[in-house]
Amino acid sequence: MSIINSFDKNSKEIILPKDCYEKRTLNVKTILITFSKKIIDNLKEKDLLILVDSIHVSGTNGEHLFYLMRNTNIGIYMTIVGAPMTVGLLEEFSYIFNSKNIVIFGSCGVLDRNITAGKIIVPTHAFRDEGTSYHYMEASDYVEIKNYNKVCEILSQRNIDFITGKTWTTDAFYRETKDNLEKRKNDGCLTVEMEVSAIQAMCNFRGLNLYNFLYGADNLDTRKWDKRILGKHELDTSMKCFYIALDIAKVVNNL
Repeated sequence: MSIINSFDKNSKEIILPKDCYEKRTLNVKTILITFSKKIIDNLKEKDLLILVDSIHVSGTNGEHLFYLMRNTNIGIYMTIVGAPMTVGLLEEFSYIFNSKNIVIFGSCGVLDRNITAGKIIVPTHAFRDEGTSYHYMEASDYVEIKNYNKVCEILSQRNIDFITGKTWTTDAFYRETKDNLEKRKNDGCLTVEMEVSAIQAMCNFRGLNLYNFLYGADNLDTRKWDKRILGKHELDTSMKCFYIALDIAKVVNNL
């Protein structure tokens, strides 16, 4: 059997989150996910987070704490870079808190510095250059990001500059080759990141609503890779994006 036929929709999973965790009586309809410890620390300093009954998902790489944004019923936690762990944590937290709406944002590499400069990027489709999504949906080159129009609507209402386009999701940060980059650019991809296609595939399979946007960090649209702000984001930039994501979460939480 070919590896691209990994999606097995007709048999049951051997392990599910219910085998590892109990559901909580607290229902959290909307979860906001960040990759940034700086954001979580800043929110803690401002006393904007409430730890939910010391509930956490534990792993070999440490605890993954779950919070509520103060004065809301919107959950928030910090995830890990990469499709497998991001999807795994989302499986667990969405099960534990009966969540339906997932708002996730993060940085990306830009493939066209002129088009993406200074703008939020809203993915419309994600190229599936990772392995996780093939266990949640049939093989295909791309997965459509279902709710991108709603994200665009919310951004437009707030006069936030953004651009829409395809993104390239890859598992292999150190194997983003020049030839593959050109193929993805020629196919219309504006960005590269490591999670979007897998998250959308998982959300499709589990019946969750994904709302996603990206912001540029490193630039691959040069003769030599330009690290730019990768790994050293200014807190102001990160927090601006966080509050955009929180706005989106508040809107979809009331739908």
